[in-house]
Amino acid sequence: MKITNLIVVGFQVVCGMAACSDDPVAVGDPDPSVVVVKVPNGSFEDNAAETVSPEGWTVNGERSAAKVVEGGCEGNYALHYESASAYTVTTTQTVDGLEDGIYDLEFYYKSSGGQTACYVAAGTDMDNRKMTSLQASPTTWIRSYVRGIKVEGGKCDIELHSQSAGTNWSRFDALRLKKTDKAYDLLKGGDISQLTYVEQMGGKFYEDGEEKDCIEILKNNGFNIVRLRLYNDPGNPDYAPSNRLPEGISGPEDILRLAKRAKEAGMQILLTFHYSDYWTNGETQTKPHDWESLDRLALKQALYDFTFGFMNKMKAQGTIPEFVALGNETQSGMLYPDGSYENFAQLSELYNAGYDAVKAVSQDSRVIIHLNAAGDKDLYNWYFGELKNRNTKYDVIGASYYPYWTQKNAAQMREWADYISAKLDKDILIMETGYSWNKTLPDGTPGQLSDNGPYKDFSPLGQKNYMLELIKEIKQAKDCRILGFLYWDPIFIEVEGMGWELGAKN
Repeated sequence: MKITNLIVVGFQVVCGMAACSDDPVAVGDPDPSVVVVKVPNGSFEDNAAETVSPEGWTVNGERSAAKVVEGGCEGNYALHYESASAYTVTTTQTVDGLEDGIYDLEFYYKSSGGQTACYVAAGTDMDNRKMTSLQASPTTWIRSYVRGIKVEGGKCDIELHSQSAGTNWSRFDALRLKKTDKAYDLLKGGDISQLTYVEQMGGKFYEDGEEKDCIEILKNNGFNIVRLRLYNDPGNPDYAPSNRLPEGISGPEDILRLAKRAKEAGMQILLTFHYSDYWTNGETQTKPHDWESLDRLALKQALYDFTFGFMNKMKAQGTIPEFVALGNETQSGMLYPDGSYENFAQLSELYNAGYDAVKAVSQDSRVIIHLNAAGDKDLYNWYFGELKNRNTKYDVIGASYYPYWTQKNAAQMREWADYISAKLDKDILIMETGYSWNKTLPDGTPGQLSDNGPYKDFSPLGQKNYMLELIKEIKQAKDCRILGFLYWDPIFIEVEGMGWELGAKN
């Protein structure tokens, strides 16, 4: 279909004057200067009636499951998928006559949720298309996007797909393309730092009943980045708390091996320097045993040398990390007591030493400072304000976001991210996220999380719906400044005798 009319339009013009039958989820208004290309019959109004053959679209699969019905978001009609029995249906259109470049596809939807697969996809060809899956929203129209669609040869294929049980339904409306010329690749991944431990203890991974390499399975199912946590000397029996971890797991040689496996699978890498022989967080930031007696200047030099040396090892084997985090959840500082938040001047010096070491090896690696509590404006205003006052160098803000600990839903997290990224002019990466689908461990004892904060559903479906909602909110972020997320801890399956530390449960 040839498109000849490009229009400049703001949201209020396109979907104002109570045009939507239900109020859509409130999100920030788009740039009113963005060039918008109307998708022919993108609001399913051309037939001016309910129909099984929407003008300009092709329906494949279970054709009886697709129908234009009354009750649209923009106008009177929308495309609806539903059937009395299980179905798979796809509705497609090729929009041509486009100016080559990068576009976003904006659309509205409702959905019962629970489908095996339900998504909107777009692109010039199957190998380069982008997609967005739909979260459950049975009563409210949600605005969503397929971001970063590369259009070549003037055409873009649009696909609306559902594979579902008959009890589940979805509805689509108000599709339009927006030419942004801004590349966008959502980072989707998780922490695989303990994969060697799982494998050594006998853990096995399966996809569709077939045993496969864990990283291959992650890649097959959408992962494009992995997080690797580096300890200096984990599992050394002669030192505490190093002796609370398995020997060598997440140590330098182990992380180098995992990085090579991940890079061979085409993954990006986020490397976290813990600057400890043991797990660090806001409460525990124990110095490596080799650094315990160092004074301020020697400690800063040791941090530089260790960072520089390991980055060079990564470079030598062709696994330069795209992202490097200096410390883990360092809202109270790191390398206590020297790098405590109580002395921001010394903490800033340590950060700058790490930053300089990373950049000395790889200018392209983006350096992260990582805190907990995504959603806490006061914490991030205070902490990064203190760092700014001391000319601390970093590229990206890292944040842990768990509904349980933050008591915030994904929309509240995104609103916080819009505020922080604009104020500090930094991209944000969700370094950790997670959702409990079962209150008990396999042995029946209580699990770590007693609830999921604002989310009440303890089930695999609840976990899936949370992830779909989180991804939707990330794509809603203003100027696409949330880069993506890393799940905690996707590979740490139940294996007999293996716990989060020696002698503990998983």
